[in-house]
Amino acid sequence: MNSRSIREPAVAGLFYPAEPETLARTVDALLAGAGAHAEPNRRTRLLVSPHAGYAYSGAVAARGFAVLDARTIERVVLVGPSHVDAFAFTSLYDGDAYATPLGILEVDGDAVRRLEQVHASIRRSPRGHFTARGRGEHGIEVILPFIQRACGTPSIVPIVMGSQRWEDCLSLGQALADTIDLEHTLLVASSDLSHFYAYDEAVRKDATFCELLAGLDAARLHAALRRGECEACGAGPVIATLLATEAWRERQCRILARVNSGDVTGDCLRVVGYASAAVTTPVAA
Repeated sequence: MNSRSIREPAVAGLFYPAEPETLARTVDALLAGAGAHAEPNRRTRLLVSPHAGYAYSGAVAARGFAVLDARTIERVVLVGPSHVDAFAFTSLYDGDAYATPLGILEVDGDAVRRLEQVHASIRRSPRGHFTARGRGEHGIEVILPFIQRACGTPSIVPIVMGSQRWEDCLSLGQALADTIDLEHTLLVASSDLSHFYAYDEAVRKDATFCELLAGLDAARLHAALRRGECEACGAGPVIATLLATEAWRERQCRILARVNSGDVTGDCLRVVGYASAAVTTPVAA
């Protein structure tokens, strides 16, 4: 019998609690305290969510997951950046499942196979997913416990972008739109915002990013990022998922929360920005 390939947690105990009961209580408390609710007659289909340690960005992430209707979600496509591994393509996880202390989330192998057939820059690979030398990519992992507590056990499609060029964002966005049943899928773009500016400069840059994100114009956002008017470590995932949603009828984007690490720690000299946003469409009558 073939052994299953399961991606084990790399940052449990660092970015979030490693003990299952503690982790469940922590996420549940963050969701309960989010104070966010679904908009009447609209459904959240894309989230932009931060991926720092829960002490820093957990409350911001919870604002997004608190607005979901789990009954509409059969699959979650997670697109994140690569912080640890350097490679020049878009990596679809080539294994069977991701694990967290809360259990297993199965990979939708059919969706992965369809995606890898669209463009040469999108391929199945362990790159960006594996754990090596005591380190592992956290951009997708830290979001998974929120999915498990807010959405149950949907299948997942973990994607790590080694290249965030416009061409790669466009290829991935088109592939998602063309091959995935987005009607029953939640898209999640994993990204923090500006890194290591003084507080006021970070607030300015992050406000610019959120204003452009709310405008749902991927090309304008990409141009502003290229000019340095704003920053996001997961800019590629955000842009690719926005491109995937361009055909959605009457889509809207709501910025749910925006803070930075200075708001949490009081250290305002070199801060990291976090935001949560939801892209919604009308609920079918």
